[in-house]
Amino acid sequence: MATVDILLPTRDRLASLVMTLGGVAAQTITDLRVIVADQSAHATSDDPVVQTLGRVIEERGGAIEWYHRLPIHGIAEQRDFLLRQATADTVLYLDDDVLMEPWVVERLLAILRDEQCAFVGAFPVGLSHRHDVRPEQQRIEFWDGPVRPEVVAPGSEEWERWQLHRAANLHHVAQSLPAAAWRLYKVAWIASCILYDRQKIEAVGGFSFWSRLPRYHSGEEVLVQNLLMRRWGGCGLIPSGTYYSQVPTTVLNDSGSVDGHALDLLPEMVRRYAPVADGEALACPTKAASHP
Repeated sequence: MATVDILLPTRDRLASLVMTLGGVAAQTITDLRVIVADQSAHATSDDPVVQTLGRVIEERGGAIEWYHRLPIHGIAEQRDFLLRQATADTVLYLDDDVLMEPWVVERLLAILRDEQCAFVGAFPVGLSHRHDVRPEQQRIEFWDGPVRPEVVAPGSEEWERWQLHRAANLHHVAQSLPAAAWRLYKVAWIASCILYDRQKIEAVGGFSFWSRLPRYHSGEEVLVQNLLMRRWGGCGLIPSGTYYSQVPTTVLNDSGSVDGHALDLLPEMVRRYAPVADGEALACPTKAASHP
């Protein structure tokens, strides 16, 4: 059994997927099982460059599996399918527009094992914003000591942590750290490259709620991470060592928006999987922002 299962959903972004697989093939941890759920019009596994990268992953001690899946039900259903294929103790949800530096998976795995939390994420930088410095969005809360469970209610002061993940804010904050230093920080949620404890994510139902969402939706990982943080805690890594390809998203409807947000399910999901303490009010969810 692999040390880490990398769960990679993709759809019609071949060049970006090649970049992502190149980062996977260069990881210092080589005992990786890559599971690709492909909803492209034409199977990307037929591309010769993709095939070559798959062979590199295999020659270095890993494995790669391809599933060409139609019809399309949305990204939460993709994530649900991928989780049901996983067997490793840890799973890395990796989007098809993320390049990882070679040390990323090894460091995330060490953090997850040391902290015993539910997840640790490496949020990618959009380097087109590298000269767009936004000090007002760069507030960061470091974990001083072990990562602990916490309630981060939508609309709360803690919810504003998401601002750090806009543009290249995390990159700019990382530049203030001593050379070769890294830290863990508190998050509202984190996207695109997240290592989860598989038993913990399954304990809150994973993404089995997908059928209750419209075809075009967002916030599926925001919801799951909110539940996980309440029970076991989660964190982000800075510097992240990850970079966005910055290609257009494929999860929006024809008008460039979504028809529903998974956070609408938060109150009932909290009652089911992470009940609050006596006397603690359950905050009403608000829509999560995701723009740069």
